[in-house]
Amino acid sequence: PRQEWVEALQTATQAPVCGSQKPSDSLPSANKLGLLELRGYKGRVLVSLAGSKVRLCKTEQDHRAGLAISEVELTAANISNVDRRSFDLNTPFRSFCFTAESEREKEEWIEAVQESIAETLSDYEVAEKIWFNEANRSCADCRAPQPEWASINLGVVICKKCAGQHRSLGPSISKVRSLKLDSSIWSNELVELFLEVGNMHANSFWAANLPLEEEIHSGALAEQRATFIRRKYRERKYRRVLEGLTDPEQLNKALCAAVASPSVLQTMELVFSGADAMCATGDPLVSTPYLLAQRAGQRLQMEFLHHNKLTDFPRMDHWSENASQSDFRPFMDGFLYLSWSQAKTSAERRVRDDMTRRWCTLEGGFLSYYESERSAAALGRVDVGEVVSLAVHNTETMTGAGAAFTAELYLQTERVLNVGAETQETQQDWIQALTKCFVPPTVEVLVRRDSELIGRLHYKEGHDLYHWRPGWFVLAGSALHFSAGQRDGEEAVLQLKRLQELSKNRSGSEKIQVLLMVEGRRTLYVHGFSATDFSVWHAAIALAAGTDSRDLGDQQLTKNGVPIVVDSCVAFVTQYGLCQEGVYQRQGDPERAAQLLEEFTRDARNVKLRENEQRLEDVTDTLKNFLSQVEDALLAKELYPYWVSALDEKDESRRVKKYSTFIQSLPKVNRSTLEALLQHLYRIHQCSHLNHMPSEKLAAVFSPCLFQTQGRTPQEAAVVNDLIRNYILLFSETAAGNVRSEATRQAANRGGVFVTTPPPPLR
Repeated sequence: PRQEWVEALQTATQAPVCGSQKPSDSLPSANKLGLLELRGYKGRVLVSLAGSKVRLCKTEQDHRAGLAISEVELTAANISNVDRRSFDLNTPFRSFCFTAESEREKEEWIEAVQESIAETLSDYEVAEKIWFNEANRSCADCRAPQPEWASINLGVVICKKCAGQHRSLGPSISKVRSLKLDSSIWSNELVELFLEVGNMHANSFWAANLPLEEEIHSGALAEQRATFIRRKYRERKYRRVLEGLTDPEQLNKALCAAVASPSVLQTMELVFSGADAMCATGDPLVSTPYLLAQRAGQRLQMEFLHHNKLTDFPRMDHWSENASQSDFRPFMDGFLYLSWSQAKTSAERRVRDDMTRRWCTLEGGFLSYYESERSAAALGRVDVGEVVSLAVHNTETMTGAGAAFTAELYLQTERVLNVGAETQETQQDWIQALTKCFVPPTVEVLVRRDSELIGRLHYKEGHDLYHWRPGWFVLAGSALHFSAGQRDGEEAVLQLKRLQELSKNRSGSEKIQVLLMVEGRRTLYVHGFSATDFSVWHAAIALAAGTDSRDLGDQQLTKNGVPIVVDSCVAFVTQYGLCQEGVYQRQGDPERAAQLLEEFTRDARNVKLRENEQRLEDVTDTLKNFLSQVEDALLAKELYPYWVSALDEKDESRRVKKYSTFIQSLPKVNRSTLEALLQHLYRIHQCSHLNHMPSEKLAAVFSPCLFQTQGRTPQEAAVVNDLIRNYILLFSETAAGNVRSEATRQAANRGGVFVTTPPPPLR
């Protein structure tokens, strides 16, 4: 008997597997593992889903040792939803009721168990036939191996993860079927169609213009996968454009000719480029392309047309001259993180602890959100047309649901909808779709990819300060773009870093809050639709107009593009120190100089230098400190070898030509700042008979600042000396008269008291 048992067990363990069933050893060792509450059992159990079995263990140690409380065979099992966090696993012998920690975790368990149950019923005969075409052995979208799903109308074989995103497109765009479970729909013609086309030929159309950086791989996040698949199929962003076929009539005519030929790929390209699979042929006997293909005996053409007779892609037309906005409202769907709030500004409370993951759809200008993608009833609905402002955060924000790229929709009701996406690409796609729902086509050009704030404000300009009018505003970086929104209206731009004035006050009998901005000759007043709306714009504009970093281009600038800190210090020294002996050599108080620089950094626009409040030495130290601490040297560190090597040229005129070339290669803000500084130092040099600061001494002081070197070398000082002495040749011939007359006039003032205003800019 013992030997009989051994032989029987050996036979059972080595039993062959039917050719149409997937071998059990190819199943993953553990599809899912986690802790769940089990009704009737004290405490939680460790549940392991492996292949067609669910094992319940007390601890992880027991699981590793192979010790289980119970083992459930899924061959004849089914799973059912109980409530928000619970589900039942039913077998012919017993039912198990499990409770997960969250609804999302419950959904994941149900999906995993259903997949394992389906696996026990799988038939791989169809899959093996489809895989005979080598291109079909990897997913058409992410290249995952052995894909077991397909979109039977799009003609692509896809993996399970991509199949889930294809379902989100809806059956009017992608009809998803399993190679293993839906064997009844896989007719010989449909299998032959997939062998004929294959993923490689299908992608020669769908992904003809796919940039390398936008491709996804098998490990892509769900949000990345959803974005890619939506762009690829719904938007047809990467498709091959058919030359010479621009309107539906041409496409339909070409389709009627193509269906009578063996080239299914040509028919596919025409249908997915906009041809109507049910268009009129003009022949009453064969009135549709399907009947044309039938008459020509083209079975594969008939199969393709049959599965695409109800395919309905969004129109690909651009905005037409007479199109209304509602005609082109986009469709979007996917998961977003949402929360509602009252009267929050974009600059406050960036952490959204109460955000919840919801399935969202944008259709007909309304944003609806659901408990999950399976929910029939919406939890809420937002009319996007009521949005007055949209704030976008281009950096990752920590929320209660994890890291997300967020945005805020400010409504006319003063409510705020906080929206978050898992990736920046998904965020940008939603922002683009949302703006199309509330921004009119006439001002769509204002909206840029790096926009931080988009919306409507009331405004009035210098030429008409009596009438408020509505306008559309977009804040991108430090530029404020705006337009009245009329069809022929011009776009205007305010450079916020160059504002001479930025102030807030109350206006009119209702005491509404008004923001005043002055840049050069332009004066602009704005106010919001509500206090909340105004506070959002005020905070964002003030931030954009401020100093962001030590980078020269991020400083608050004059209308000539010179940092205000440089312009103010130069003006002060010109007025009160031009004839002071040893100016720029005297040491000021380090603490006072540091404090003054901090004030300029905080808000240079509102720092006023006065003789009775600031000492000359502190101001000169502030200027030198600023130039030493700016992000990159004023003369650019990467150009250092070139500046120094110019000294090898003994002829001064040739050296000046080289210097001029180097100056032209500097960023614009560096050139403007260098011109203003050298003009000032040239004036100091011109009065050296009074202040004893010739160009050689000034060069010794400023060369470490302009090159940002620890010490000064003779070569650096020689370069700066050349720049000071040749300022007029380097920048402007017309500067000579202005500089000499100004220096002479100020030097002639009795007692060294200088009351002149700063010299006018040369440009």
